[in-house]
Amino acid sequence: MAYRIRPRRNAAKQVRKAALDRISEAMRALALPAAQRAEGVHQARKRFKELRALLRLMREPLGGAFARENRCVRDLGRALSESREATAMLESWDALAEAHRAVFACEPLQQVRQRLAQRAEPAADDGALEASIEQALRQLRELAVRVDDWPLDGKGFALLEAGLERSYREGRRDLARAQRDPGDECLHEWRKRVKDQWYHSQLLAPCWPGAFDCRCKQLKRLADDLGDDHDLAMMRQLLVAEPALFGEPVTRERIATLIEERRAELRASAFARGRRLYAEPPKALVARMEAYWGIARAERG
Repeated sequence: MAYRIRPRRNAAKQVRKAALDRISEAMRALALPAAQRAEGVHQARKRFKELRALLRLMREPLGGAFARENRCVRDLGRALSESREATAMLESWDALAEAHRAVFACEPLQQVRQRLAQRAEPAADDGALEASIEQALRQLRELAVRVDDWPLDGKGFALLEAGLERSYREGRRDLARAQRDPGDECLHEWRKRVKDQWYHSQLLAPCWPGAFDCRCKQLKRLADDLGDDHDLAMMRQLLVAEPALFGEPVTRERIATLIEERRAELRASAFARGRRLYAEPPKALVARMEAYWGIARAERG
């Protein structure tokens, strides 16, 4: 996997290689046949998130180029988000049903799932999506050309240091905010910073694979809990905005209760794991990462 920065090699070259790999993988996903279009869009949006995390890690070295490139990749993801939303809603429903099989086996809730599945079916006329994909492919090709001109002048760990500290510091800040106010917006902002930390840990995994693999797994579980919570928040909003999708009032009330119960479980799990993952002060974490980097560089083989 090329989404790595290896301490024994030129850091700037490794960053460019990681960026080009994510661009290439996104283009490959968007070029999948029409029958695999939904999965292709889903995979491409994942690559965009990885690419934006890499850009945020390089924010200080990139200087003025950061805003342009970050905006470019952000807009690519937004242009393709609508085709994914209904599918994600169905997946969220199925995850909730998995935890309450007996309840969701009843006829009213089976009918709700049928309506959500119909909502997630591709439109007969997907010309707009095809146009968005063609535009995305064109912009990705242009971005790939610009990667060679990124001003990555720092050397070794110094190239990563400021981005690592800022990203981790922002994650600690957003955890504290979410604990004070566990509303949808605060939790969603914290989730974005958690995913940055997860991606950055993947990038640094060659420093000490065993330790970073463990950290990546814990960060992924945290990001998944927060992601599931966000999806349920979106379902709750849909229930209010389009109540007919969810049946009679008694059925909607039961669904709303199940959503809130599951969200409470997810938030408790997220905060417990988050307090451990963000226990270390930012400068201490960066110093530890730099030590791992130096040890990895000194080792042979």
